[in-house]
Amino acid sequence: MVTKTRNCTRCKKNRALRFFSPRGKVCSGCQKTGRSKATHESRVQDTYGLKAGEFDKLMEAQDGKCAGCGQRRNYRLDCDHDHKNGWLRGGLCRGCNRKILPYAKDSPATLRALADYLENPIAVRVLGIRLHQDFR
Repeated sequence: MVTKTRNCTRCKKNRALRFFSPRGKVCSGCQKTGRSKATHESRVQDTYGLKAGEFDKLMEAQDGKCAGCGQRRNYRLDCDHDHKNGWLRGGLCRGCNRKILPYAKDSPATLRALADYLENPIAVRVLGIRLHQDFR
């Protein structure tokens, strides 16, 4: 059985015909990616008042990394905004934007206190170093 294939004009991959519309030249994966980017661009422009290309400019300024934890992610970063004044702050990963900031109630003081706690734990100051059973 011979599987018929066609080259995608966008990604240049040789793909089975099932990935193409009857006379299509771009595979379904490339079409989906194009639609996703266009939809995201439109939504970000409407929601945050960004101009075309400004989200990409922001991501370039952040070197594609989360502005909170500094890690690269294999998904598009969230647009983080201040819920008090509506200002766009930057791009954050899902963990920083959907877990850490909401739990800290966007409070810089809370986040600073937690950073101080991690760097100078009270138990070490009061009791000295005590090890969890997994580390003994």
